[in-house]
Amino acid sequence: MKVVIMGCGRLGQRVAKKMAKEENCDVIVIDKNASAFHRLGKDFPGKGMQADGTDMGIYSDIMEGVAVDVFLALTNSDNANIMAAEIARQKYKVAKVIARVDDPIRAKAFEELGIETFCPTVLSEKRLAKMMAPPKQEEERGD
Repeated sequence: MKVVIMGCGRLGQRVAKKMAKEENCDVIVIDKNASAFHRLGKDFPGKGMQADGTDMGIYSDIMEGVAVDVFLALTNSDNANIMAAEIARQKYKVAKVIARVDDPIRAKAFEELGIETFCPTVLSEKRLAKMMAPPKQEEERGD
């Protein structure tokens, strides 16, 4: 399986390292910042590529003539993630494209356009609500 990850921040590097451990998984990580790749460590078996993930030209080097199975847009920029996800989905016909979108309103709008997204803001909100909920009382049995 070939995986392309845009963004080598905390989330991107964790996903990249985990995916690279999978058997038969080829991982390429793209980031504008060359120093971001130090997060991957020297033993990272994948490839790091310093580039702007919203530049369509870089994808011709990565995706032209090669089937990419998964594209993950994981930067902290909603606009960059959506733009790169659209490039991967529309131009390069990547089978599975997922974008991180921090703004819940944008996430919903892009889902409606067919871009699979996840929203850390909404996920955190749900988790916090669950954590703050009062503990469930066990029903008392009447014997």
